[in-house]
Formats: sequence, C-alpha cells, structure tokens
Amino acid sequence: MTQEKQGGTGAAESSINTELGRLVASAQDAMTDDMVTRLSSTVSDGLELLDRVNRSGVSDALPTIAAMVKNGDLERVADIARLIGSAEDSMSDDIVKRLSETAVGGLDLLDRVNRSGILRALPAITQLVENGDLDRLISLARLVAAIEDSMSDDVVSRLALVATELASLVDKLARTEGFLRLIDILGREHVQCALDDMAEATCAAKAEAAQLPPSKGGLVGLWQMGKDPDTQDALRFMALVSKHLRKLPKS
Repeated sequence: MTQEKQGGTGAAESSINTELGRLVASAQDAMTDDMVTRLSSTVSDGLELLDRVNRSGVSDALPTIAAMVKNGDLERVADIARLIGSAEDSMSDDIVKRLSETAVGGLDLLDRVNRSGILRALPAITQLVENGDLDRLISLARLVAAIEDSMSDDVVSRLALVATELASLVDKLARTEGFLRLIDILGREHVQCALDDMAEATCAAKAEAAQLPPSKGGLVGLWQMGKDPDTQDALRFMALVSKHLRKLPKS
C-alpha cells in the first residue's frame, strides 16, 4: 500500500510538472521581444519606485494619511487643491497683473504708514471714535465742503473785501491807545459787574416806566418827584459820578 501511494504521488507530481512546463513554454512562445521589454521596464520602474518610497520615509506618514482618510480631511485637502487649480485656470494675465499691482500698492502703503509714525496717533484716533468726536469732525468737514461748493466768485470777492476791511479796522484799533485802555478797563471784574448792573437796572426801569401813567407836568409834579427818596438817592448818585469825573485827569 505504501509503495502504491508513493507511486500515485510521484505520478501526480510528474503530471503537475509537465503542466507547468507546458504553461511556461506557452508563455515563452506567446511573449514577443516588445512584451518582454515592456515587462522588464515595468518591473524595473516598480522596483525603483519601491526603493524611493522606502528611502523617503513615506511609511512614517501612513498613519497620518490613514487618519485623514478616516475623518475626511483628505477629501477637504483635495477640494482645496481643486479650488486652487480652478482659480489658477480662471486667472488671466490681466487679473494676475492687477493682483500684483494691488499687492505692490498695499505693501507700499504699509511701508508709508510705518514710516509716517501714524501708529503713535492710533490711541488718539481710538479715543476720537469712542467719544464721537470723529463723527463731529467728519460732519464739520462736510459742512466746509458744502460751503466751498456753494460759494460763488461774487461771494468770495465780498468775503475777501470784508476780511480786508476787518483787518484794517483791527490794525487801526490796535494803534489807538484809547481803545487799548478801554479794553484794559473793560477787562476789570468790577467794571464788568458795574456794566452788568447798569444793564439790568436799565431794563427794569424801562419795564417800570412803561406801567406808570403819563406825567402831569408843572412845578407840583416836579415837587412831588423831588420829595421821593429814590429820586433824591438817584440825584445824589449822579452827583457823586460827576464829582469823580471831575477828579479824573484830563487827556
């Protein structure tokens, strides 16, 4: 039995070897020189690629690539790459030129801003924005611009004439010593208080005089007015004013 089994096994192996030999012979007969060249080139390129992959260390990046594939980041990177490619395809020479000019202008503006020292003014500008003064300045600038737009040549000429006359008047007043003394006197606090009291008294007297009946005239009326204590106080006050005026040095 053992010899029969060994004989059967040897026959099977011999049959398999025969079939493999026929298969190899058929493959050798079917393969042309061009196919052999292409297969050898493919095998050589594959081995070279495998060698490059092994030397590049891309195997260390396989866990990261696997994680990107798992959470979808790889698809997002591919979409970004497609977007950039589409943008590159749609950008013409004119667009590229305009973008480059914009970038150059932006860098030049940034350089000018840095050299102008405007950074030191940023706190003040921030404060103007916070308290609303910047809006007021803008409104004032708009008002000035509107005035400039509405001013005709005739209005400009008249304003220039008024400014010239005012400058001449100021020059004359500045060269007048009496006017300077008057300004000095008016600058005193007690003089200002006296003028204020006089203005209020004049207004009160005007209101009271409007309510009084007309005077009858004659010596009787004058006598009755002279007996009034207020009239006597007023006459005495005027007498004191006249007395002090006489004491002033005559110019």
